[in-house]
Amino acid sequence: MRNSELSLRGWLRILLASLFAVFVLTVPSAFSAETPTEVPTSLVAPLGTDRQAAVVPYEDLLKVARKGQLNAATVDAARYWVAAVDENGTVIASQIPTPEAGVDFGARTPTDDALRASATPSAFDLADWLRARNVVVVGHTSGTPAESSTQGTIARSLIIPLGVATGFVIILIGMLAIRGRMGGGRQGGAAGHGKMRKNVKVTPPTTRFANVAGCDEAVDELREVVSFLKSPLRFSRVGARMPRGIILWGPPGTGKTLLARAVAGEAGVPFYAVSGSDFVDTFVGVGASRVRDLFNQAREQEDGAIVFFDEVDAIGRQRGSGAGGADSEREATLNQLLVELDGFGQRDRIVVIAATNRVDMLDQALTRPGRFDRRVQVGLPAEAGRREILGLYAADKPLEDSADLDRIATVTAGFSGADLSNLLNEAAIMAARDERTRITTADLDEGMLRALAGPQKRDRRMAEGELEVIAWHEAGHCLAAELCPSHQPTQRITILARGDAGGLALYGTEDRALTSAERLHERMVVAMAGRAAEQLRFGAVSSGAANDLEQVTSIARQAVEKLGFSSRVGQVTLTSSFEGNLSEGTRRTVEREVVAQVEAAYTDALTMLDEHRDELDRLAERLLAAEQLDRAEIVETLGDLVTRPLPSRRPRPIPVQAQHALPAPIEDTPRDRRRRRPRVALLPRLGGAYASANTFVRGGTRAIRMSRRIKTRQHLGGTG
Repeated sequence: MRNSELSLRGWLRILLASLFAVFVLTVPSAFSAETPTEVPTSLVAPLGTDRQAAVVPYEDLLKVARKGQLNAATVDAARYWVAAVDENGTVIASQIPTPEAGVDFGARTPTDDALRASATPSAFDLADWLRARNVVVVGHTSGTPAESSTQGTIARSLIIPLGVATGFVIILIGMLAIRGRMGGGRQGGAAGHGKMRKNVKVTPPTTRFANVAGCDEAVDELREVVSFLKSPLRFSRVGARMPRGIILWGPPGTGKTLLARAVAGEAGVPFYAVSGSDFVDTFVGVGASRVRDLFNQAREQEDGAIVFFDEVDAIGRQRGSGAGGADSEREATLNQLLVELDGFGQRDRIVVIAATNRVDMLDQALTRPGRFDRRVQVGLPAEAGRREILGLYAADKPLEDSADLDRIATVTAGFSGADLSNLLNEAAIMAARDERTRITTADLDEGMLRALAGPQKRDRRMAEGELEVIAWHEAGHCLAAELCPSHQPTQRITILARGDAGGLALYGTEDRALTSAERLHERMVVAMAGRAAEQLRFGAVSSGAANDLEQVTSIARQAVEKLGFSSRVGQVTLTSSFEGNLSEGTRRTVEREVVAQVEAAYTDALTMLDEHRDELDRLAERLLAAEQLDRAEIVETLGDLVTRPLPSRRPRPIPVQAQHALPAPIEDTPRDRRRRRPRVALLPRLGGAYASANTFVRGGTRAIRMSRRIKTRQHLGGTG
């Protein structure tokens, strides 16, 4: 501490000495600045000539003016210079004498006109004096030259020292701030650095369970926590213990923070909301000190409290995954949190709620029973939940009577509560942009499309024929979805470019926990239908199906490697953990089966669309004219379609002959097994013979036969 004070005192002395030196060297020169003696380069420019001015005495220039031999002149009163052009075109310049000490510069001391005419004009009177002698004055700088020149020179001279002084002051303040932070960290928050810097709202929030929609299961789990906080005696008399901690986990935007606020609002207890990053600091011990301070504040509440940790994985990740000071500080913070969770007494009615997107990354000591007793999953809402969320957020927005929220809930599978809120907000912005007072169905559709694919690109230019390709591509998707019995119908198709997509097809969704090989196959057929439509109409395919190919390949690989929907591979799961243990033959078989399922889907899509060429062309032509079609327009265009399974559609398609067939898989044969030299491992001696491990595992009888033959030979040799 002594050395730190001396060091800081030394820096302060250096700062003061530097400031004094700067002012001593620069300030006198600023106030003693003299008028420049060279002709300013900008003085001759107003005269319209590029000649160099010849400097003459001021009295000589006035004599030439009295003789009437000057044509034009310019006066710079601020810098005491005058330049003129005579009858011969010669440019002359002269420095105007400065006023004498004790004389008010610029004052017209001579009162008589005749006396003023014969007197030597000053910089203030020179312009009028020249005009009286028929000299054209251009570029005249008026004002009080002494004041402007002196003040301008002083100001320019003071900029550098003042800037240097300001820089030194900033450096000193920074050093004092850093020293204060280090002192606060060492003293465990004595300087306030170990306290919770975030303003925590102690009053109970106004959020209730009625403000939460789309996660009924999570609400039911959390209602018991409210009952514990309101009437703990009902549970304690039967030996029940209040849960110390609850982990809310799920995708972002599903309402985890809203649920925590609703619990505190229903229970009527203070709500301490902090983030995991609030406890991460450079100095070791600061995070642990903040954890202690937070729980000390919560224990002071007589009615109990709820402490909410948002993004708890910032401090609760598994220990031992990194090294360095930051990781040491995080582990110290986590250890202090574990101690606080274990230190709750019987009268401490504190419930800790943590929210995270990655529950698998949390430390096991944090998630064990006794600390965080419950895990509540807050998943993406189903269709009914999405309808409730849309109704909740649309309550304060003026909607047209024709606005169909049910249809929006049907086509927004995978949307979280935050996404649906953003959808309605975008729709309201669309209505306000058009100066309308109500939100229409078109506004809702535009908000949904913006959330899915981004804003519409109106300035995108397409080459000739590209729009037709996109129209037939999207029409193929739509028609295939209508013809597949188990696939959801198309709700909207468009050929307006959004983001990287030239067109878009939106299908309905249904909440299903299970799927079948038939449904997966029909999903692949619908995805490949766009490419098949291009082939039927134009005789070639384009790169527009790149995203479709990625989707189909992913579905086929999932069906083959994880779900067992392949007769050639079998009912096994080939995950990434087994990838290194797969033989070359198995890998080839898997790849061949994936290609087979994709090719089968493309063949079915091609056959299906070929049988309905008239409907395909009719739908594509109307889409090309209208640019986008909704569900009612699609049904009107297609009419009554008969959906029937195609003969080639099978849950487990057999390999089809592709244009470039893969080589046949390498399979092990009995002859290959005999030729392969096994790794030898000594086994217990069987009658003087040794058998390898592989030979013994393949069949124990083989080793037994060998031992019997050896015994027979030994017996025969002994008798002979």
